[in-house]
Amino acid sequence: MSKLIVYDQHGNTLSERQLNRERIKIGRRADSDIPLDHISVSGEHALITTIRNDAFLQDLGSTNGVRVNGKLVKNHHLQDGDEINIAVFNLKYIFESWVMPDHSWVDTVAKTTKQAVLRAACHGHETLFEINMEESVGLTREMTASRLFDSPDRDAPTVAESTRLGVLRLMGGPGAGKQLELTKPVLTLGKPGMQTAVIGKKAAGYFLTYVDGISYPSVNGVEVGATPYHMQDHDILEVAGTRLEFFYK
Repeated sequence: MSKLIVYDQHGNTLSERQLNRERIKIGRRADSDIPLDHISVSGEHALITTIRNDAFLQDLGSTNGVRVNGKLVKNHHLQDGDEINIAVFNLKYIFESWVMPDHSWVDTVAKTTKQAVLRAACHGHETLFEINMEESVGLTREMTASRLFDSPDRDAPTVAESTRLGVLRLMGGPGAGKQLELTKPVLTLGKPGMQTAVIGKKAAGYFLTYVDGISYPSVNGVEVGATPYHMQDHDILEVAGTRLEFFYK
């Protein structure tokens, strides 16, 4: 399991933190996963997202920025030995391979969803669903829904959710106003290597699930995280820089 070693400005080791969670926040706030107590550190300064053996560093809009190996970065795919500088602190990234046990994913949506979408992304080099770049609604793919979104329903389905058709409407860009009816069991969204998510339908309605990328998609301005999000009428979602409105027809 990879880890970060935190040093002060004199090179003294302050702490070590294993990247044993998908999201590790770094900041001045005391409840940060890696707290850095200095006035030059923002309350929420940076985020490290770990997906299996890959770790991605993201600047959370900090005041004084984040540097990796002396270079100012906003997003960075961490490599073994990378040195992260935040204010007077240096954090060294140590890569240690970790293969997640299969049983830990058995009862989650993430395993089946990620594998299916990543297989689709590797078949050719096409964007799965990127509609902010052109007039058309872009390429969509239908995927097997055998085990997607098969976790227990969090809410009982309403008449609207169980019988009405969901629609996505593009907000902004040259294709603004374009609509796509969600007639397929599963629709992939985003751009491979940047940010990918899926929308799938089950009895309780439509669910948005993060699949891959350096950050989570957002709904109504809030990151949805790794847990499937139950879409509500007129939600505004953003995936890979594309803003869409979800609504029931």
